[in-house]
Amino acid sequence: MLFSFLLSPLGSPVYRGFWAVLMLLGVITVVTASFLIICAAPFASHVLYKAGGGGYLAAGILFSLVVMLYVIWVQAVADMEGYKNMKMRDCLEFAPSVVYGWSFFLAPAGIFFSLLAGLLFLVIGRHIQIHH
Repeated sequence: MLFSFLLSPLGSPVYRGFWAVLMLLGVITVVTASFLIICAAPFASHVLYKAGGGGYLAAGILFSLVVMLYVIWVQAVADMEGYKNMKMRDCLEFAPSVVYGWSFFLAPAGIFFSLLAGLLFLVIGRHIQIHH
């Protein structure tokens, strides 16, 4: 049911809109977490470190969802068969292929470092809470 909706003309913009909203939420979360960490820089508040670490973890999860949704959209939802049929009218030897760019291959590294930073800031916040 959901898959047939996504293949419909209305479903694709909804899917891409959901994907764009998740990306925007991830960017906002990273920026907010960064400001929280900057405000906590002199090891003054363990709460700010923990909030920043939680923000980085949330951003890593959001970006993971964005990457997975993008792969699903390109591989399953995008109307590749309709595009192929349209192009085959002009060129009988047309063979579409999906190529991911270099930024797509760097996204998992960014997700890993976001999750790592989140865990490290949570540990720093815990350490500050225990020792101060």
